[in-house]
Amino acid sequence: MIISIINEKGGSGKTTLAVNLAARLAEDGDNTLLIDADPQRSTEVFSDMRSQSGLIPLFSNVSKTGISLGDEIKRMRNNFDSIIIDTGGRDSKEMRKAILSSDIIIIPTIPSQYDVNVLDHMLDIYSEVKDLNPNLIALVLVNRVSPNPFLVKELENLKDYIKDAKNEKQLTNNVEIFTSVIYERQAYRKAVIDGKSLKEFCKEDDKALTDFEEFYQELLKLAEIKLKG
Repeated sequence: MIISIINEKGGSGKTTLAVNLAARLAEDGDNTLLIDADPQRSTEVFSDMRSQSGLIPLFSNVSKTGISLGDEIKRMRNNFDSIIIDTGGRDSKEMRKAILSSDIIIIPTIPSQYDVNVLDHMLDIYSEVKDLNPNLIALVLVNRVSPNPFLVKELENLKDYIKDAKNEKQLTNNVEIFTSVIYERQAYRKAVIDGKSLKEFCKEDDKALTDFEEFYQELLKLAEIKLKG
């Protein structure tokens, strides 16, 4: 299974999501590869810190950008159970190559007007690429949500907008919205900086861990339904 985390806007939480997802899949027993397709190589922080702490690597991690990314994915796909691709924060050749090579794309989006406009463009890109990768599934994740209870209405408005955009672009069978959301919690970033998975970093009842686990289990269910029919 190849999953790309895509969004052309920086700050949507792509890298943190990619690293934590790769770690969680590895803890589930998958032989996992994380491909950093962002020239900034942000995922290397996790691997470097883990190595400095003397911790055993959870997953393989490589950086690959440019036109050879597609070839690298093809070469690696039969060597791993799961491949996670972290793309850069712009509409680039790396992003397009990653989308073309993926089974699933996850589009993390933040509840703000600007991010909603970017999401609309990301769905347009998905629609364009779908002709070349007809089995591709797009999953929209509402990410980095403020835990402020007074913003519940804002969250619901975003989900309603995504549903309307799906219908307008005739993507109802190909795009799903996670019912789970990822709230803005320091543990996600701190775990990555420490080179630890969420399970290693968080206490068992930590809200960051339980939020992420809800997302992870929903992802597995959606992948099974969509990819295996």
